[in-house]
Amino acid sequence: MSASQFVDHFKDATFLQSVIDSIEEGVIVEKEGGIIIGFNERALQILEMSAEELSGKSSYDADWNAVFIDGTAAPAHKLPISITLETSEPQNNKVIGLKIKGNSRKWININTRIIATSTGNYGLATFSDVTELVESIKLLNQQKERVRVSEEKFTNIFQFSHIAMAITGTDGFILDVNEATCALLQYTRAELVGKHFAEITFPDDTAIAEVDVMGLINKQVDFYQGERRYIRKDGSICWGLNTVSAVFKETGEVDFFVSQVQEITELKELNKNLEQRNIKLTQVQQTLERKVSQLKDFAGIITHDVRGPAHNIKKMLEMYESADDPEIKKASMDYLKKVSNDLANNLNELIQILQIHLEHELPLSDCNFREIIESVSLQLQDLISKKGAVITYDLLCPSIQYPKVYMQSILYNLISNSLKYNIPNTPPMIHIKTYKEFGATFLKVTDQGLGIDMQRYGHLLFKFQKSFHSGYDSKGIGLYLIKNQIEDQGGTISAASELGKGTIFTVRF
Repeated sequence: MSASQFVDHFKDATFLQSVIDSIEEGVIVEKEGGIIIGFNERALQILEMSAEELSGKSSYDADWNAVFIDGTAAPAHKLPISITLETSEPQNNKVIGLKIKGNSRKWININTRIIATSTGNYGLATFSDVTELVESIKLLNQQKERVRVSEEKFTNIFQFSHIAMAITGTDGFILDVNEATCALLQYTRAELVGKHFAEITFPDDTAIAEVDVMGLINKQVDFYQGERRYIRKDGSICWGLNTVSAVFKETGEVDFFVSQVQEITELKELNKNLEQRNIKLTQVQQTLERKVSQLKDFAGIITHDVRGPAHNIKKMLEMYESADDPEIKKASMDYLKKVSNDLANNLNELIQILQIHLEHELPLSDCNFREIIESVSLQLQDLISKKGAVITYDLLCPSIQYPKVYMQSILYNLISNSLKYNIPNTPPMIHIKTYKEFGATFLKVTDQGLGIDMQRYGHLLFKFQKSFHSGYDSKGIGLYLIKNQIEDQGGTISAASELGKGTIFTVRF
């Protein structure tokens, strides 16, 4: 039945149609069987259909593809207009989704009534487009569901995590904690909630934590992480790796902070023990290196410093064997006995010290400078006599506690160098001085010999096997040897020299 046929049922149909078209809602009239026999312009707009397409269409047509608000299919007999035609019961505010042109879904809110006339009963459906409202509600519900799921996940993570977690307000007071936090700090949840974080944080770490929090508030960092110490209920200290992030309000202000603390007390103790062991191992290594260095020094002393006395003994033996005069023979033998006895004593002392040193630190002795100078002079007597050397000394500091074998080696090498590198045909003049200055003991050995070009060779002076004068029996070991000996005992040695003007060696013990 067309729209014109519809108005034939009513008097003044034009007026009636105008009234129906003025209604803001869509209006559809159906007769029994669901056949559409009337509608208004708003219904055509909402359903996006022409009058020809809608006229005579049935609500039972499958292409409506109707669904309920929950997304389930709405069969034709369950539609509001069908229920009203079947039961005469009105249906109010029923939301149905219909498939419109282009397969888009449009949601309409329907109210239905029975219209009783002399020609029979008709179903009246009025409806409005609520698509935007439904989609907004669905979107809001989806957001709410996501929030609910997120909150549920956070709650589960928070409550059941094996890592200690706490929620803290911007004022620093604890809002909530999980069981892992209670176990870590040995408090109940009721005891911790309401405490200020500073009450459970080691005082030295509180200021650091406050600085890190300001970085979060100012959005300079997304989170911060650091090692912190916490105070348990019994007063003991535990270490934790603390990670803190901020949760912000829509206004951009911080709402609260979420802290996660992973206990690292055992790890810190382990690191501390490892550091202590490393320190001990380093000390042992340094001790071993020092012992090895000292053993090398002893080997150098034996091979280097014994050569002079051995040479003297050889010369005395030759003199003794070649001399015919009994007085010369006796003098040679006396000197030979004295030198060999002195050498034997030195070697015995060296061996004893070496044996002790294998198990202990190098022992200190009361080193009398005069006695050691005289002993060294005796060992170098042949060279002193041969060159006519004059050795003088000014011992303002008469003695020092020092490894005696080192002191003998130092004086032997410095005096022998002065004897060896004298200006040809000029008797060596050697002066030895000891004194105290700035709380330290100094030894100064001065000669007037060949001297050294310090600008050229100064940086090589104490290097191993370095010699700076050709034509001399020198291995370049002596100065290197005594430098190591002096530095091993915490001292220093320096030299000042000019070619042709001699050399001054200064030892600071």
